[in-house]
Amino acid sequence: MNKRTFFKGGLALLAMTSLLAGCDPNKSAESKDGKETKAPETTKPPTTISANAPKFKVITNGISPFWDSMGKGLDAAKAELSVNADWQAPNPSQHTEQVTIVKDAAAAKVDGIAVSPIEADALTATIDETIAGGVPVITFDSDAPKSKRLAYLGTNNYEAGKMAGEATAKLLPKGSKLVAFVGNMGAQNARDRYQGFVDAVKDKGIEFLQAPFEDNKDKGRAVSNVSDAITKYGDKIAGFVGFYSYNGPAIVNAVKQAGIRNKVKIVCFDGEPDTLKNLEQGLVDVTVVQKPYEFGRLSVKLLNELKKTGDIKKAIEALKPELDKMGMKVKEGNIIDTGVTIVTPANAAEFLKDLKAKGLEST
Repeated sequence: MNKRTFFKGGLALLAMTSLLAGCDPNKSAESKDGKETKAPETTKPPTTISANAPKFKVITNGISPFWDSMGKGLDAAKAELSVNADWQAPNPSQHTEQVTIVKDAAAAKVDGIAVSPIEADALTATIDETIAGGVPVITFDSDAPKSKRLAYLGTNNYEAGKMAGEATAKLLPKGSKLVAFVGNMGAQNARDRYQGFVDAVKDKGIEFLQAPFEDNKDKGRAVSNVSDAITKYGDKIAGFVGFYSYNGPAIVNAVKQAGIRNKVKIVCFDGEPDTLKNLEQGLVDVTVVQKPYEFGRLSVKLLNELKKTGDIKKAIEALKPELDKMGMKVKEGNIIDTGVTIVTPANAAEFLKDLKAKGLEST
């Protein structure tokens, strides 16, 4: 061996030794101030779930921070029950994409599917075919009442719309003109929220200047819709209502750009991170908050009980004590109403404190 080869080998050995020393998780490290600090202990590997455990698929209506806490709820149920469960969003958020995901899950012979329909009526045939093929289907967040879905778990969207309308009437006691924004009026939750709102304000001198602007869950379009409404109606607008989670931040952005915050009220749904920040800063007057964490957790638990019992009534009954403890109601038609909370700048700090205590940043 010549000296050059020996020198290269020595450098390689030295580098390898340093690398191994640096990878030792129990080795102490020297901080910038020269003091020795102990490296954090390695965490235990996650519990392995058997490949033979039940498999469940949760399908949302799109991609949004609203679904992040739903995913955490799903993970909590998955760990508690030792089952296989994951969630998937249609991207782009289109009915045809959602149909494909449902059919792929059914073809994979999962033990149950929970879906939030983008278009309730259009998805009915796919839901019915999936159930006929032996795969149970429940809906969450938004129902498909004309389908043979076995249960619906989520907000009573008509009542949530009414609560939003009642809160708006308090903000605008002399009556006013409003503009509304939504992803897709083909979704049952959108239709129900809108109708509940309209019914709550019909005798209050409050009305919408036109049917809701639709954005098909395109956030850029959501902002431009608000700008278009401001251009179209100007000072006639006394308030904006956002029926989908991302509509709130979109309204705030457009209103800021137009410099009209002091002239209008802003009412929205859900607690995306930006909406919660806007509440703290007084840029949103009211938001109606749902419980997506429980959508994910309870959907998996309900599907798992259904897998065990083979009967949706028995499955719901098994969850009843837990539902009662959380103040959730079981209604006719196998509907589990998870309830909502009204959040304003006045109670935002307390609400956020409770949210963070659960390890959540949005809802």
